[in-house]
Amino acid sequence: MKFLTETMTRMVDRTIDGTTNRVPEPYTVRTPKLPMDKDRAALIGVSALVLTLTLVAIVWSTHSIGTLLGGGVGYAAGVVFDVAWLAVLVLEWMARFDPAKREFPRQVGWGLALVAAGAIFLEGLLAGGWQMATVGAAVSVVAKVLWWAVFKHIDKDLSPGDAAWVAAEMSKANAKLAIAGARRQAAKAEVAARLELLAAERDLNEIAGLDHSMGIHNAITAEQVTEHDHASGLPEPVLNRANTVHEPSEPAANIAHLARVELTAGASKEEAVEAILAKLPDAKQASVEATVRRERNKLDRAAYR
Repeated sequence: MKFLTETMTRMVDRTIDGTTNRVPEPYTVRTPKLPMDKDRAALIGVSALVLTLTLVAIVWSTHSIGTLLGGGVGYAAGVVFDVAWLAVLVLEWMARFDPAKREFPRQVGWGLALVAAGAIFLEGLLAGGWQMATVGAAVSVVAKVLWWAVFKHIDKDLSPGDAAWVAAEMSKANAKLAIAGARRQAAKAEVAARLELLAAERDLNEIAGLDHSMGIHNAITAEQVTEHDHASGLPEPVLNRANTVHEPSEPAANIAHLARVELTAGASKEEAVEAILAKLPDAKQASVEATVRRERNKLDRAAYR
């Protein structure tokens, strides 16, 4: 048996002046050399040979079908005939562990190869007679038969019990993929819904702030009510207060809007409270502080999502 000498690296302790560190140290090991897999080498050689012949078939069929279609872009269309069944070969190889799934691309590949051979036969018949047509059509058929022989050799035939076990494992894997996809879609939908709610809440706060500001500016005074009543000849109504008819409530929505503006600008909670009380001196300090804390928490939660 032949052996190979390989150089590998391991971490060892090395102490200098009382300080120990882990450093790499090279060492050599001898490992047995595996014998050449002659079956695998032969399969690779056959596959390479069949691939080369297939490329020749593609060039031949492309020229023949392109000529039949009038040249020019007809050559590009001619590539489709052979490339189509070559693409199906890949699907057939991917389904090598599932006989039921493998059978469909195999049948489609044969159908596409026969279509390509028929087109080449027609072009050869028009160009040089049935001899040329037969030989030309056989090129694609031979390439397909060679691939069929290669796939027949590497097919993984399973017993009914093993096939059922493989199908059960594939079903579990497919179920996990489906669940992952559904959860990903649900997460995206939830994120979109939360963003919509945040946007709606922001718009509502802005509208509430505008409504409150307009309410303060448009408050009807007692003198205006008295003048209106004298002009209409109606008796003067009883006022709740001496200066206004409407006593506005605590501008909670406007406070929330101002708090969010101040906090977004980088102000601390204390600075935000002072700024709001400066703008709304009639507001209660405890209510302002509670609103600032609530808006601060909302902004923090939104930042960590």
